[in-house]
Amino acid sequence: PYMINEANGTREYQSGFNDNILIHSNHISQNSTLSGGGGGIALYPGSDSYQVIWNFICGNMSFGDGGGIGHMGLSDNGLIAHNTILFNQSFNQGISVSGGGIIISGSAALPGQLLGSGSGSVKIVSNLVQGNLAGAGDGGGIRAAGVNGQDVERYSNQPRNWHSVDMFNNMIVN
Repeated sequence: PYMINEANGTREYQSGFNDNILIHSNHISQNSTLSGGGGGIALYPGSDSYQVIWNFICGNMSFGDGGGIGHMGLSDNGLIAHNTILFNQSFNQGISVSGGGIIISGSAALPGQLLGSGSGSVKIVSNLVQGNLAGAGDGGGIRAAGVNGQDVERYSNQPRNWHSVDMFNNMIVN
C-alpha cells in the first residue's frame, strides 16, 4: 500500500483519496472481515475529514483490529460521534488483535523508515460503546495505537501540530 515518490525516491503510503466521507444514520450489523481492520466500518489512509455519525453498529466481527469501526493509517480530522456501538468483536486465536468497538491506529513504519505515519487527529464524541470484546488483544471498547509518528519527527518542537485523539462525553461500559 505504498508508492515510491519520484521526486525524492522515498517510500510513502498511498492515499485512498476518500476525503470528506459521511457515514450517517445507518444500521450496520453482522458484518465481518478476515484480514485488515473494521468489521463494520473500515477507514484506511486518505479518508481525511470523515464523519461517522448517528449510526447503530452492532454484532460485527473482525479477525483483524476494530470489530465495529477500524480507522487504520493516516486519515486526519476524523469524527466519530453520536453512534451506538454494541457487541462487536475483534478476535483471532493466532495473533493479538485489538479494538473490539473502535480502533484508531497509525500505519507501521515503511522499510527504511523509523516511524510510521501516525493516525491523524480524530475526535470521538458522545457515543455509547457497550459490550464489545477484544478477545486476544487490548481495548475491548476503544483502542488507540500509533497515533503519533512522523508528525512528531516533523514538528518536534511544536506539539500543537502532533496528531491527537480527543474523546469527550462517551459512555464506555461492559
